[in-house]
Amino acid sequence: MTRIEALLSARLFLAPQLVDKRVYFISNLSGQMSLYGMDEGGSVPEPLLPPHIALQNPELMNGKSFQIFPRLGLALVMIDNNGDENYQPMLVPLAGGFPEPAFDNFFAPFKTNLIETFVEDDLAIFWVEYRDQPLSASFKANLATGEIVKLMETKYGGFPAGMNEDYSKAIVLEAYGAGDHVAYLWQDGKEELELLFGVPLAQRQPGQQVPPNSFSSSYFVQDEQALLFFTSLFDDQYGLGLLRFDDLGNPCAVTITGQAHEGTGELNAFEHLA
Repeated sequence: MTRIEALLSARLFLAPQLVDKRVYFISNLSGQMSLYGMDEGGSVPEPLLPPHIALQNPELMNGKSFQIFPRLGLALVMIDNNGDENYQPMLVPLAGGFPEPAFDNFFAPFKTNLIETFVEDDLAIFWVEYRDQPLSASFKANLATGEIVKLMETKYGGFPAGMNEDYSKAIVLEAYGAGDHVAYLWQDGKEELELLFGVPLAQRQPGQQVPPNSFSSSYFVQDEQALLFFTSLFDDQYGLGLLRFDDLGNPCAVTITGQAHEGTGELNAFEHLA
């Protein structure tokens, strides 16, 4: 019979990233969550953070817990202050060391979430919550140059939900309730956001019913003439939709084929892999 102590003491190995024949991961090998590195073919895991720093379980975080940037020789790690969940982006050498604030501590006033990264161009996309006022914002930040660009600031989320290949356009969202989302287009060099889909709160009439759309993760497709996006518009179990920029009022459903499993379930997320 297996003792419960054996199950409770099982080690966790989470959020692995394979970079230049090294595997980086979060584990509780020391009794608390920390960042480790080891050789691809197998070696003793090497702690990259000092022992007094504990990380959050990445399964419980909004966004990524860390990202390796091999061109810079750095790991970007989201670290809070003794479990207060006010995460800050910190930089650590890939050989390990004491973490230093990224971007000259620009994100100190915020609870910060690392939503997406583009390692090939040393970019990170953050979503932040202000600590002293009811506002949220999203930022595009370049680790190599230190440049930080605000995408959206609002009382209703301002979630980053997609970006084009040269990072000159982004999709940002307001959210007023479960599935009640409004999508905007941010464009580099333009001060105003362009409304793409949904009905902003300020434009709603008394008693107006707006069907939930759950508009979220999106990708520019068809030479940036359309968006492929996650939605509940066509199925309560969620699916994909296509929104053409020349016909914003008529999104269409996109069929998913080739599922490996049968039965009833719902779409949880989707990601561009290649």
